[in-house]
Amino acid sequence: MRLPIPSFRVQIILLVSILLAASALMFRSYFIGSFQEFRSQIKYLELEQKINRFYRDYADEIPDGEQSEQFRSEIENLLIDVNQIDLAGDIFEREIKLYSIFIFVFLILTVLIIFLISFGLITRPLARLQAATKELAKGNLNIYVKESKFSPINDLIVSFNAMTAELVENRNRLLEAEKEVMWREMAQVMAHEIKNPLTPIRLQMQRLEHKYLMESDDFDKTFQDGLKIVNEEVENLQTLVNQFRNFAKMPSASFEKYNLQEQLAEVVKPYESQADIQIDIDEDLPEFYGDKMQMKQVFVNLIQNAIQAMNSDRRLNIGCTFRQSNFLITVEDYGDGIDEEDMEKIFQPYFTKKKKGTGLGLAIVKRIVQSHEGAIKVQSEKGRGTKFTIRISVSENGAAHYPELMENRQQSN
Repeated sequence: MRLPIPSFRVQIILLVSILLAASALMFRSYFIGSFQEFRSQIKYLELEQKINRFYRDYADEIPDGEQSEQFRSEIENLLIDVNQIDLAGDIFEREIKLYSIFIFVFLILTVLIIFLISFGLITRPLARLQAATKELAKGNLNIYVKESKFSPINDLIVSFNAMTAELVENRNRLLEAEKEVMWREMAQVMAHEIKNPLTPIRLQMQRLEHKYLMESDDFDKTFQDGLKIVNEEVENLQTLVNQFRNFAKMPSASFEKYNLQEQLAEVVKPYESQADIQIDIDEDLPEFYGDKMQMKQVFVNLIQNAIQAMNSDRRLNIGCTFRQSNFLITVEDYGDGIDEEDMEKIFQPYFTKKKKGTGLGLAIVKRIVQSHEGAIKVQSEKGRGTKFTIRISVSENGAAHYPELMENRQQSN
């Protein structure tokens, strides 16, 4: 088992503590060693032995009496002084050792506290800046790092906050510009799409007016034919308006558990007469957690696009697997394929190359897949077909619905 590596902050603190302890111990050893060397030099002088030898050599030569007593007294005082010097040395050595420990602890604590305060003034803002950078990378531009005039990197923090404020302002400008461009494009598409059905309606009304004024014999037949055309075009207009409305105001997803295999079978059934549809679904596929109506709209749009792209080879393969906590859904046709320059545009709203189309189908598909915390990608080769792949992960909300499945898969692995 590998031991966890401490953080950079802990490593720096440990390194400084070790250096402080080593430095303090070195100075303590130096002073104690110097004092002991001084004492050893004093002992090397052998003052007590020399005084005793001096007393023995000259005591007999001094006549008895007052001079002899005075000599003896002075020798005793000298011996007492030597013993006091030695005792004072012992006491002083103990005090040096005691005070050196106190100085050692005080020095380490003081320097460590000062270092931690100084280090904190740098690392805490750096940690906040690092966390803010991660949020910024996730797309959260509304991030602000607390500034501190005591921090040595405060200028960097001020620059970061100024940068995020500028990014927010630029994002708002871009959003406004995108909205304006989108509204212009939508207005152009709407004008174009509305113009197409209005033209036959106007022509039919002019024809009916002419037949009526001329009291033509075939007015009834012309009226019935014209009325049919008008109703068809009005229905097309209603469909167009509904598509734009659904895209502009897509309802929030209503998640529920349901059988995805049954849903795919129901969706495919109306199109079986138009194409040879093959469905390949895992037998142990778990229940899907999502918006049933929205996912049906995804499948319908992809199947209709595939059928419209088919030529002589009218095959359509639909697959669904569950791998590594992901649903993988594929819709593959063998039609005309997509031009390489259009691959990045097909999911954009209002992009279409069909004579009758709003360019909203795949844009709606992408929005629904993203609302399910998923992603969609496309692979296509001109003249050989197109394959759409949808990946929807088991998120925190969805994971709670698959505990038994996940446990069984972990045991089997």
